[in-house]
Amino acid sequence: MDYKTYQTYTDIQSALNIRQENVIEILNLFVLISNIGKLTFLKYDFKFNNFVYNFTIDGHNMIDDDIHFMNNKYSIILKEGDIIYGKITFNKRIWYRQVLKDLLKKVKVSLRNIFEIEKDLLSQNTPLNIYIITDKSTIKFANKLQTNLDILLNAEITILHDITRITDKLNAKNSKNIIIYTVQNDELINDDKEIINNFNEFVIVIGPNDHNLSLLCGQLNIHSYVSISDFSPEHVKNLILDTKHKLINKNKLDNKIFAITGISGGIGTTTVSMNVADILAQQSPNKNILYVDLSTTKAISNLFLSQNPVPNHSIIDLVNFGDFNIQKNLDVGLVKIRENFYAINGIQKHIDRDILEKDVFIEKLLDYILKASEYFNVIIIDTGAADASSLKSTIYDLVNEIWILTEMTLPHVSKLKTFYSLMKRAGLKDKVNFIVNRVNSLNEISSSDFDSIMNTSAKDERLVYLKIPNDYETLGKCWNYCELATQVSASSPFVKTIEEILKQKELIGEIKHKAKVKKSLFSFLSKE
Repeated sequence: MDYKTYQTYTDIQSALNIRQENVIEILNLFVLISNIGKLTFLKYDFKFNNFVYNFTIDGHNMIDDDIHFMNNKYSIILKEGDIIYGKITFNKRIWYRQVLKDLLKKVKVSLRNIFEIEKDLLSQNTPLNIYIITDKSTIKFANKLQTNLDILLNAEITILHDITRITDKLNAKNSKNIIIYTVQNDELINDDKEIINNFNEFVIVIGPNDHNLSLLCGQLNIHSYVSISDFSPEHVKNLILDTKHKLINKNKLDNKIFAITGISGGIGTTTVSMNVADILAQQSPNKNILYVDLSTTKAISNLFLSQNPVPNHSIIDLVNFGDFNIQKNLDVGLVKIRENFYAINGIQKHIDRDILEKDVFIEKLLDYILKASEYFNVIIIDTGAADASSLKSTIYDLVNEIWILTEMTLPHVSKLKTFYSLMKRAGLKDKVNFIVNRVNSLNEISSSDFDSIMNTSAKDERLVYLKIPNDYETLGKCWNYCELATQVSASSPFVKTIEEILKQKELIGEIKHKAKVKKSLFSFLSKE
């Protein structure tokens, strides 16, 4: 049975017990055939680089507490390559026959299985890559570190002199990546400081006991500085496993929360929100993105993001779980889309809407989002249709910006006028951004008619907005097959326009000629 197929702790423990019993049975046979009376097995401890007493056997029984046999006169080390599993000790000289050699081979097979099970238990689920960046003066140390970590962890470990060689792999975000610098001085760190400062990867520096170098690493948001005097492979292993099991690195950058809402149902809020989140995750691989489906009708984002028609849990289960822990939250409504892209399932039953509106739930939701903002650079909250309910008013007050989707038709603009008045009275005017969806639809009104209906006065700035084209050719197919436009038609007018919005907001890329946008209003007036 492959050790990687074990799914529960009970299964793993059972597998370990079976392998352990197998080792004892073989060594008992070894004692009887060799006629040595007693034999002690000592397991190798990588943390302290020595052998630790495990058990003694006499050919029939196991003796758990017979430590004085640790110092027997004769011993055989059980190892394969650089991996030491342990050693057996005894007090009599033996005739090392072929049958005894075969028994020891079988022991090593069982010990290797135990080692692999324990190793996999420490490093399961997410693929783990470790990149050791070294200068010429520390190459020998880096090679030894690679050997030690290869023994201790289930990971791909690579030694490099130039971090730029792995930027594409880091940007792919399909694995957990940990970077370890081994240095003698600050030269390599200074050369790479711009790259390090932009990475959202877990970085460890192992170097001299130098206070100035340690401070430099702190300024660059490097997670751990380990002085060579405090170094041990076990210490570094624990640092690595700690961040690996957190799944996502805690972000120290200026994080933002956006609410995207539609002036009516079916106006494209979810389509725009999901594609915005996916573009951010694709084009900003060093940022963590969270999409929250807060629709107050049956949610559909799960069909597009995780292709799951009936998720077992929703935002209600997640928020009521009461513990912000990404690993645990994956079982109660949080979904990992990619390494830097997560989503929260919306409600799946209309009757759950009442729960969303309860004060106790809103308070818990607010707390969850605030905690999540410490880990995610951008949180996109899809609030569905705009209204002044307690739930959505709380979200509008919390977020940095509110993006309101409308269509340029008389009924939609009339609703927009009422809602915008509410936003102004609530003091949220400067958060509001307008997006006109499905431009060139039938019954569309002109920009001047829009301004007239919205009653923009001389003291008000003229409302500005971006027009998203009516790209039915792309979006019609995407809806039929539950696909994101960003994944199947990256060059479509719809996707390109969304990218333009994000560039205007300086969330992706750079624009050579930036439009002057006052306050928090973004976009521009399209040509009529």
